[in-house]
Amino acid sequence: MAGMTRYVAVRSIQTFITLLIILTLIFIMFEALPAKPQDLLATTPNMQPSQIQYMIELFGYDRPVSERYVNYLINMLTFDFGISFSQAEGVWDILSERIPRTMLLFGGATILAYIIGIYVGALIAWRRGGILDGSSVIISLVFYNMPSFWIGLIFLVIFASELNWFPLTGWYDPTDNLPYVLDVLWHVSLPMIVLLLLSLAGTILLMRTAMLDVIGENYMVTAKAIGLPERKVLFKHGARNAMLPVVTSFVIAFVFSIGGAVVLENVFSFPGMGALYIDALFELDFPVAQATLYIITLMVLLGNFAADLLYGYLDPRVRI
Repeated sequence: MAGMTRYVAVRSIQTFITLLIILTLIFIMFEALPAKPQDLLATTPNMQPSQIQYMIELFGYDRPVSERYVNYLINMLTFDFGISFSQAEGVWDILSERIPRTMLLFGGATILAYIIGIYVGALIAWRRGGILDGSSVIISLVFYNMPSFWIGLIFLVIFASELNWFPLTGWYDPTDNLPYVLDVLWHVSLPMIVLLLLSLAGTILLMRTAMLDVIGENYMVTAKAIGLPERKVLFKHGARNAMLPVVTSFVIAFVFSIGGAVVLENVFSFPGMGALYIDALFELDFPVAQATLYIITLMVLLGNFAADLLYGYLDPRVRI
């Protein structure tokens, strides 16, 4: 137990230091941009110089860089994201509307990918060398190396534009005459299918590799020798022990899928965190853009932290 406590403490300190470094890089990145929010105000015809000066003071751009950096760190760490420059409302209110959408889309696709991928990966490893194994590996490799935006555009053209099976854009359309939940699921289905195919490929390959490592173990040979049913040997004895690397990778895949929201959400015009970040950059809305990057970063770091703890718990050698 003492070893696990020390392991948790070390990982916590490392995660916090990494967070501070990333927050600093985010601050430097936005400071280095040639355009600033007040530049956008200057192009507004009816904006008076006094109003521009008020906005500059409101968002702290009249203060020294060092003071802005300290205030920025405090605000990020306390989740006080301030007011949106372009929408004149609380940044957290905007994020609280977008985060559940991204979590539903990318989290749902990741969970489904692992449920299906574990089953399929174990099955094709058990029946290795056959047509099912070869075809599954080839198809998985194709989707695994396929750019997400490319397959997203193909699916949009075929299933949304040509066949009209799914809506082209959006999250919910009240003119569809469908219950809210069903309409949301209809809008989410196509991007989720794309994400599912991309995530499923890697999960199948990972589970297949892990399963092949345990098939030749003594306990597997013994289980088959005493006449246990094939399904029981496969899933209770084989897949269960092969799931360690798959389970630990799930947490990381879950949060990294959210980090990949920027590309696919814009392909499908899905109003989530990725689309919000791109819109904020175009509008020079630094508070929203910084807060969005921070939330995505925090999710990735917490996912890595959870995966480290899980792996350390399951495999005591990692704590050394």
